[in-house]
Amino acid sequence: MTSPARLLAPIALAIAASVLVGCSGTPSPDPQPTIPPGITAPPPTVPATPTPTVTSALPAEIAGVDTSGWQQVPVPSGAATFRIPADWSVAEAAGGLDILRADGQRQLGYAEGVSAGDGSCVDGSGTPVGWRTAVLDRQEVTLTGASGIAFGAAALQLGEQWVVSVGLRPAADAQTPRCPIVNVIETPVGLISFGSEVNVTGTGVGAPWAVDSVAAAEEYLGGEEYATIRAIVMSLELLEPSAP
Repeated sequence: MTSPARLLAPIALAIAASVLVGCSGTPSPDPQPTIPPGITAPPPTVPATPTPTVTSALPAEIAGVDTSGWQQVPVPSGAATFRIPADWSVAEAAGGLDILRADGQRQLGYAEGVSAGDGSCVDGSGTPVGWRTAVLDRQEVTLTGASGIAFGAAALQLGEQWVVSVGLRPAADAQTPRCPIVNVIETPVGLISFGSEVNVTGTGVGAPWAVDSVAAAEEYLGGEEYATIRAIVMSLELLEPSAP
């Protein structure tokens, strides 16, 4: 007679084996998130390019104007920097930047690689006309990397039209302006213009500088805006080329 314990042993072994078989299978991988059809994955985030930090060697006060709260603006080429009021702005332009008043109107331009022209005195249409000039202001400028530079403001009459010109020029030209007035200086990186126009005609980008008379030009010089513009132009600094 077989004992109950011996009869139950094969059954217990069979149950244990089935349990082991159920546990020895390869585990299913965790489900991965999927993107529904018609929806694309967002592109990877590209880190923003940091704005270059530019230090200035100039004092806070320039030509009697406190510029301590102004922006320090590097030019696209890295060759120079200048200051503008906090509520002014710049826009990219051929060879450099346009400087815009708080209302968006262009007042000045910075440009590299400019042409000084062929020496012809013409109006905005390119027609030679009679001319005369009046010196309005002249300030010596110390510009590291360039010599014999001055800030010059002059009134130029081309035919019947008077135009105000402001900008950096060779000191002798700023002292005795003649037509054509060209706001261009020579620097280690080539010819640079920083002023109301490169070649002054009072048209195109220079149209805001056209005035009714030399008296109107002189009156403009007594205002706050002119003092601001003069300080902007005189804040130009040439920078050392970056090491490769």
